[in-house]
Formats: sequence, C-alpha cells, structure tokens
Amino acid sequence: MNIHNKSKLTQLAFYTALAASIHIVEDLIMRMLPLPFLRVGFSNIVILYLICHNRIGEAFIVNISKTILSGIVTLTLLSPSTLLSLTAGISAIIVMFLVRCLHLGLGIYGISICGAIAHNLTQLAMVRAILIHSDKVFVLTPILLSIALISGSIIAYLTLYIDRKSEKAEIKER
Repeated sequence: MNIHNKSKLTQLAFYTALAASIHIVEDLIMRMLPLPFLRVGFSNIVILYLICHNRIGEAFIVNISKTILSGIVTLTLLSPSTLLSLTAGISAIIVMFLVRCLHLGLGIYGISICGAIAHNLTQLAMVRAILIHSDKVFVLTPILLSIALISGSIIAYLTLYIDRKSEKAEIKER
C-alpha cells in the first residue's frame, strides 16, 4: 500500500469515526426527549461535506459504516431503525449527488434540503412497507417535510461553516 492509499484510508477512517460518533451522541440525547424519533441528523454534515467535495464513494462508505457502527454501539443493529437509517441515508446521498451533478442551480442549502426530504420520505415509505401497513402513515408527510426544510438548512449552514474553517486551516498550513 503506497502513501497516497494510506492517506485516503486514514481520511476515510476519520470521517467514519466522526460521523458515527456524532450519530451515536445525537441518538442517545434524542432518546431522552419526548419525540425520540426526531433528529436533526448532525452526522450528515460529514456526508454533505464529502458530496460537496465530489467524494461520492466515500460518502456511501461513511454512511453505511456509521449506520452499522451506531447500530452496534446503541444495540439497535437488528432493529427496524437501523434499516430505516441505512435506506434513507443511501437515498439521500443519491438525491444529493444527482441534484449536484444535474446543475439545477441549487447551492449547498438546496442540495442539503433535497437530501433531507429524500431521507424523510424514504423513511416514511419504509415504515409503510415494513412496519405499519397503512397509508395513514403518510399523514406525517407535511410534518416531515417541514422538519426536512429546517434540518437540511441547519446541516447546510454547519457544513459551510466547517468547510470555510478547514480551508483557512489548509492555507495556514502551507
């Protein structure tokens, strides 16, 4: 293994550990609140950062790894929540990547909100398909779309902030 591959592997391990840690902490905090299924999805900052830097393959690897690691640590690996998180995360990455590649004129906020919408709608469809076999679950759609708008905006803002700080740090290192 050459030095370039080791560096890429180290970065991938870092991004995975960071996303998994954020996901686990957010999960444990949200379990204590009255609506434990609602999350901002702070670990998606890492995913959006990777997508914005054209690292789609790494975004998929980090998403799958963080979901599995978080499932193991929180003892929910074999629960429906892990399947919901995994499928919704994959669909969000695909949507964000397509929105970015199709040059629809959307910036990072639009890309993030589209990803959040895809995530929430995929989870809703999966709940309908595997847990609650009733179309009544779709009553939650307006609420989940509102949450996606808010969480997508928060994730985009934080990703931009971190990206700007990391660019300044890179300039200082040179």
